[in-house]
Amino acid sequence: MLPLLYNNNYQITQSPDSMVILVEMVHDTRIIRFSGQHPPANIRTWMGDSIGHWEGKTLVIDTTNIRQEQAMYGMGSPDFHVVERMTRIAPDRILYQFTVDDPKTYTKPFSGELIFSATKGPVYEYACHEGNYALPHILAGARAKEKAGLPYDEPVSGDDGKRKVPSLLSGGEGE
Repeated sequence: MLPLLYNNNYQITQSPDSMVILVEMVHDTRIIRFSGQHPPANIRTWMGDSIGHWEGKTLVIDTTNIRQEQAMYGMGSPDFHVVERMTRIAPDRILYQFTVDDPKTYTKPFSGELIFSATKGPVYEYACHEGNYALPHILAGARAKEKAGLPYDEPVSGDDGKRKVPSLLSGGEGE
């Protein structure tokens, strides 16, 4: 859960038996169970297998069985293991601490920490729009509906089946 260049937002949802962390960047979802045991080492799930437990006000997350391409930017052995600690330190702040242990890759475990700050608003779907040539046409259709006084979420056909909104394909005339 280290920050990347952008889209470093997380949405955390908790139930009595698990926690789900939705990551805005590439919309990955981590599921952290509050009970059970890790599956055998040959069963590797996307984002690893995470089991959490509470130590006072701190959630401790033990993650194993991480796929190699996800272990610290692709560096890691099948023994890659992460222990994370999340502690609410203010109403809008969580202290995130982690320790990585992989004796086949690193000479000793290493740790780090950062603070997650609450943000207002939703977590958006991650999507790239570079080179998206359809976007101007999508927006032009919405602007045409606005110009015609139509809501954006209703069909554009009239009772006769003909368009009420100008069409980009017909040179701006309704079909």
